[in-house]
Amino acid sequence: MVRRHVRGRADRWTLRARPAFLYVMYGLLLWSVPVGLIGGVWPDGAAAIVRAMRGYFEALPEPLYALFGTGYLGYTAARTWGKVKGVER
Repeated sequence: MVRRHVRGRADRWTLRARPAFLYVMYGLLLWSVPVGLIGGVWPDGAAAIVRAMRGYFEALPEPLYALFGTGYLGYTAARTWGKVKGVER
């Protein structure tokens, strides 16, 4: 049995999945503004921030990036397939 989306009764977790990811990406992009301002006033401090963030992202294992990418692409494909089939709106 296929469940159809009923307005007002949708699972709140799934409704927030895509926006939450986009908010994280927006946050990372917007973080460049204060780092740029810090760099204009205190170049060594900005370089330290960039080194620390680079170290953090490089410490994450490659399979985690692959898992995230696969999951996000799979979610997008499933949503598209559901809309084409008329299961989702």
